[in-house]
Amino acid sequence: MKVKILLFAAFLAIAASVQAKTPELKYRKDGSFKILQLTDTHIRTFNVEEAAKAYERFDHMIKKEDPDLIVITGDVITCKPAEPEWRHLVSFLDEHEVPWVVLYGNHDAEQDLSRAEMSAIAASGICSLNTLNAAGELADIEFPIYDSKGRNPEFYIFCMDSHDYANVFGNKGYDSFHQDQIQWVRDCCKNRTDNEGKVKPSFAFFHIPLHEYTDAWNSDSKSVGIRGENECPGVVNTGMFAAMLETGSFIGMSVGHDHDNDYVSIYKGIALCYGRFSGNNTVYNHLPHGARIF
Repeated sequence: MKVKILLFAAFLAIAASVQAKTPELKYRKDGSFKILQLTDTHIRTFNVEEAAKAYERFDHMIKKEDPDLIVITGDVITCKPAEPEWRHLVSFLDEHEVPWVVLYGNHDAEQDLSRAEMSAIAASGICSLNTLNAAGELADIEFPIYDSKGRNPEFYIFCMDSHDYANVFGNKGYDSFHQDQIQWVRDCCKNRTDNEGKVKPSFAFFHIPLHEYTDAWNSDSKSVGIRGENECPGVVNTGMFAAMLETGSFIGMSVGHDHDNDYVSIYKGIALCYGRFSGNNTVYNHLPHGARIF
């Protein structure tokens, strides 16, 4: 099962911080650009049959939807040993010859590989857009989607690490975006306007939902989709949503983490989306397995 959201080209835009490895992503001649979001795949090699079913589904969706970009938003490989399955995933994605990005969830680093070891494998993919930061881990990245002629940036995609766990003054739970990440988002969006002085649009992908997801669902804003469990944001609201709102650039974001949620809420003019649980029967889930298409 898949859920589609159309982000009309009239609202799109992006620029800056293009890393050397990033291929030129651009709109098709018909003005479209398609993103396939997979999330919470929870691949476990000790359950060979369930892992095979998940890969079969991924293959079907990639071939059927023919996306321009694949984004995997965390809780990807949750087994030991993890290295063979990470290498299998990278090889599988590269075989489809579609640019892809992988992000970490809260469970990925609980296996037998460090974040740096996982990151080196993820960034090694031929079609991977992932790059490494100074710590040798996956860097937060943003890259433009150009017009169909590859000349002007028309839209920006942010892919960010929402981390895993935190202990804030004895309050244990999930982590949140750190202040340097929030400032980075602000800096990326500065001086990013079109010829009419309007800020070019951006869209973000990460794993752990922001506190504003709960606010959005409980507000009078229009929500579409299923909320099968309470949202599980970080223990502290560090202000990422406020920063995104202040930039005037972000039209939406999409996360994973909560397997039984797949709704979209519009909150203060920004679409707060969940991806569809993409794994198989290796962890809890009560929705048909699939993906979200943008």
